[in-house]
This record gives sequence, structure tokens and C-alpha cells, in this order.
Amino acid sequence: MHRLIRTLLLLLLVGAAQAHLGNENNTEVRVYADRMQMVVRTSIPFAWKVIGDQAPAMADEAGKASARPGLIAAAPGLFTVAAGGKPMTPTKVDCMFEVENDVAFVLTFARPEVWPVTVKANFFEDLTNLDSGTVTVFDFTTSRFNSDLKPVTEGVIHQRSPGITFSLGAPAPEIASEAVSEPEVPVSSQRPKDRSWGTLVIFLSGILALILVLGWLRRRLRR
Repeated sequence: MHRLIRTLLLLLLVGAAQAHLGNENNTEVRVYADRMQMVVRTSIPFAWKVIGDQAPAMADEAGKASARPGLIAAAPGLFTVAAGGKPMTPTKVDCMFEVENDVAFVLTFARPEVWPVTVKANFFEDLTNLDSGTVTVFDFTTSRFNSDLKPVTEGVIHQRSPGITFSLGAPAPEIASEAVSEPEVPVSSQRPKDRSWGTLVIFLSGILALILVLGWLRRRLRR
């Protein structure tokens, strides 16, 4: 019985350690073929701080429902995003309450047409100099469901360094690879040469074999 109680307490502690309880914030930037998406995960206290006086007294289901419109409205101000130095505005914004009291802000942008892209957090002014977060960038251009995809870049953000810059670059045009390749020789111009040389080799080999056989027969007849 004591062992069971200790196990349950350990599970509760692990769950509490994994949940966002303070000002932690983890941001994923996902670049797809047709869009770029930012998912900012943090805690309910952090989210309540974002909406200030609009925050409900309780974080129950009713409180979450009443807070959601204010969180969606505040989400675009969490980060400043720029591509090639030009500001980007999200085309869609959402906010979801996930398990373990995580709050997920989801911002969808058009896929950047120029690089590099800079994402800069605007909320550290309201936090302490000990608070920090992470930003991880994934390139899902060729496969949007690859769970083993390695990040393009990742970094820690805080008051002194609130953002990161990344670039996926542009794929080399196909014509460039063709320009450096050797010119293709038409097949029709190769086959006659190959056949004539092959025929000549066979002909000469036959003559040589015939000469050897005749020489051998001549020696036999002399004996």
C-alpha cells in the first residue's frame, strides 16, 4: 500500500514538472509548402497575464471559455515576425487549452517569399530577467507529417535576446543543374559506330583463328 502511494505521488510530481506552471514558453515555427505556422505554448498564469484585466478569476471551463476571445485578440502581439526585413501579419489566429494546463496560441502566416525570417518575442518586458523561453524551427516543406524531422535551428530567448533569425533559402533551379551537365549525345549517332567497331573486331578475330588453324593443319600434314 505504501509503495502504491509513493508511486502515485511520483506520477503527480512528474506531471507537475512537465506542465507549464510559471512563465515558461516554448514556441515552434513550422514552415510548410503553402504557409508558416507558429505554436506558442505556455501556462495559464502567463496567458492570464497577457490579457490583463480581462482575465477571469477562475481557470475552470467557464473561465477558459470567457478568456479565449481576449487571448485570440492578443495573440498577434506576442511576437513580431518579419521576412526579409518586412513585417508579416498572421492570416489566422487561434488559442487552445491543452492537457496539463498548457495554453497554445496558434498563428498562421503565408509562407515567406524572402529570407531571412526573424521572430522576436514582445512579452519579456512584462516578465523578469530570469524568465526565458525556447524557439524551435522545423521545415515541413516536403513532408508535413514527419515526426522525426530535425529542427532547422533552435535557441533560448530572454530579455537580452528575445528573438532568433533563420533562413531556409531557395532551392536551386533545375535549369542550373542541366547547364553544368555534359551535353547529351543523340543515341542514333552512337549506335552505328558501336556496331561497326564490334563487327570489325569479330571479323579480325575470325581471320586470326583461321590462320592459326591452317598453320596447325599444315604442320600436321608435313609430319
